[in-house]
Amino acid sequence: MVLKQWQLHNGFLLALAVFVAAFLAQVLAEEAVSVSKTRKDGGLSRYMLLINKEEQLATEHVWAGRDSATVLFDYKSGIIAYRVFDGQACYAAKMNRNTFPALDKLRETLDNEKNHKQSPPPPGKKYNVNLVPMKDQGKLGAPVQALCQGLPAYWAQEQIGEMFFIEAGACLRVDLLILDVSLCGHVGMSPDIAPLPLI
Repeated sequence: MVLKQWQLHNGFLLALAVFVAAFLAQVLAEEAVSVSKTRKDGGLSRYMLLINKEEQLATEHVWAGRDSATVLFDYKSGIIAYRVFDGQACYAAKMNRNTFPALDKLRETLDNEKNHKQSPPPPGKKYNVNLVPMKDQGKLGAPVQALCQGLPAYWAQEQIGEMFFIEAGACLRVDLLILDVSLCGHVGMSPDIAPLPLI
């Protein structure tokens, strides 16, 4: 009982911290858009996409109950970091610049959402997650380190073709405005974590 109350309390504090961080990031961002969309399963998701061209950073916050996440795209370092709240973990991957949407493409997506223009469905990416957590998150750069602070972080390698897919383990989906992501293999999902509220 005490453990469950502690987890709910921590879930609330985490939700509050994410809300404050999202608000501050929106103030500092050059461009921001916030939209709500109905998912394929009929649920409602809220998205906030923030772009800072000067820092070459983009951040997307997704409020979708147990599927909530914050994703940081660091174009300067070429790192993508996924902070997934259901499993209370971070996943980092190298940005494949040949297939990943450029920062200008994100701006185009942002404009389309602002103007309610129909966009093609976002591309899908699948990652295989390393079993061993990183020992030194400092190598990921300050923005990613700040996002993942206090959580275990795992390297995720983009799957190129079906032959490299790790069959063992579950896949955790992260549906973004710009990407549909699957993190597969060693992904932790805790049944007792309180979902983030829609704000």
